Amino acid sequence: MSSNSTNSTTVPDILKESASLTVVFIILYVVLFFIGFSGNSLVVYIVMRNKAMQTITNIFITNLAISDIMICLLAVPFTPLSYFMNSWVFGDGLCHIVPMSLCICVFVSTLTSTAIAVDRYFVIVYPFKPRMKTCVCILMIIAIWIISISISLPLGIYQVNEDTNGTKTCKEHWPKDQARQFFTVTSLVLQYIVPCSIITYCYSKVSLALRKRSKSRIGSGSVSRERDEMEIRRKRRTNKMLIAMVTIFVCCWLPLNMVLLASEYYNIFQLKPYFSLIFFLSHVIAMSSIIYNPFLYAWMNDNFKKEFKLVLPCLYRRSSDRNANGNFTQYTHVETNPSVVMNKSPQKESNGNENAKNTKAYFEAETERVHLNVADDHDNSD
Repeated sequence: MSSNSTNSTTVPDILKESASLTVVFIILYVVLFFIGFSGNSLVVYIVMRNKAMQTITNIFITNLAISDIMICLLAVPFTPLSYFMNSWVFGDGLCHIVPMSLCICVFVSTLTSTAIAVDRYFVIVYPFKPRMKTCVCILMIIAIWIISISISLPLGIYQVNEDTNGTKTCKEHWPKDQARQFFTVTSLVLQYIVPCSIITYCYSKVSLALRKRSKSRIGSGSVSRERDEMEIRRKRRTNKMLIAMVTIFVCCWLPLNMVLLASEYYNIFQLKPYFSLIFFLSHVIAMSSIIYNPFLYAWMNDNFKKEFKLVLPCLYRRSSDRNANGNFTQYTHVETNPSVVMNKSPQKESNGNENAKNTKAYFEAETERVHLNVADDHDNSD
C-alpha cells in the first residue's frame, strides 16, 4: 500500500513546524530500523544454521522475517527521508521500486500468516492427515511472492517522479481516479479483510479442537496421559504465539489503512495541518510491526529461545537450565542421524532391587513431535 511522500506546500504543517516532533520521529525510525533489521536477520540466521529448526512453521516464519527485513531497508528509511528533505532525491528507479516493495512485503506477510494458520488448522483439527512437505511449503512461498508482486505491480507502473520548481516529488499518477480508488479498496480487501477472516476462522477451530482434546483423557496409562497433555500444552503455546503475531500485525496496520482510505475518498483530509502528523503516527505504528516477532519467538517458543541463547549468550544471565522440580541439571545430547534424543540426566541412586530406567526420545522433524520410549531393566546393580 502506498503513500504520497510530500504534501501541498501552501498549507501549514504541524509536524514540520515542530522541531521536537521531528527529532522524536527521526529517533523512532532509527530505533525501528536497527531493532527490526537485527532481530529479523537473527531469526533468518538461526533457522538457516540449524537443520532441526527448519520445520514447516519455521520456514514460513523465515519468510515473514525476510519480508520484514525488506520493509526495514526500503519503507522505514525512504518515506520519512523524502518527507523531511522536502524532495525525492533517490532517483526514478527507487521511486518505482520503494512503494511497490512496501505493498509486496505487506501482501507477503498477510499471505504467509494465512498459510501458517491453514497449516496449523490441518495439523491440529485433522491430525491423521499427512502434513505438508517441505517442498510444498517452498512452492507455496514462491507462489506467495509471485501473487504479491503481480497484485502490487500497478503501483510501481503508475509511480512518477515529478519536477516542480526544482523540487522532485515521487507520487502516484493513475490514468483515472477510479482506477486508483479501485486499487486502494482491492488492496485493503485482499491484504487485510480476507486474510484476517481466514486466519480468525482457522485459529478459532484450532483452539476449539485443542480445548476438546484437553478435556478428553487420552491414553490409558499415566505416562501416556502425561505425554498427551504435554503435547497439547506445547501446541497451545505455539498457537498462542502465532495468534499474537497476527493480532499485532492487524493492530499495527489498521491505523495506516484507515488513514489511506480516508485520504482516498476525502481529499480535503490531506490539506489539513495535522494530516502529516496523523499519517506518520500511523506509519510508525505500522512499521513497528517488524520488531515484535523476534521478541515473541524468544519469549513463547522454547526452540528459538535456546537458539537465541546460543547465538547471543550475553543477553541471558542464567548460565544453566534447571528441570521443573530443581533436583538436578538436565543435559541432553541430540544426534541428527538417526534422529534420537538421549536423556543423559544424572540418575538418582537406586536402593536394593529398585529398577533403573533408561529413557529415549525420538524426534520427528516433519511432525514436530517427540516420542518417548521408556524401558525397564531388571538388574540388581547398585
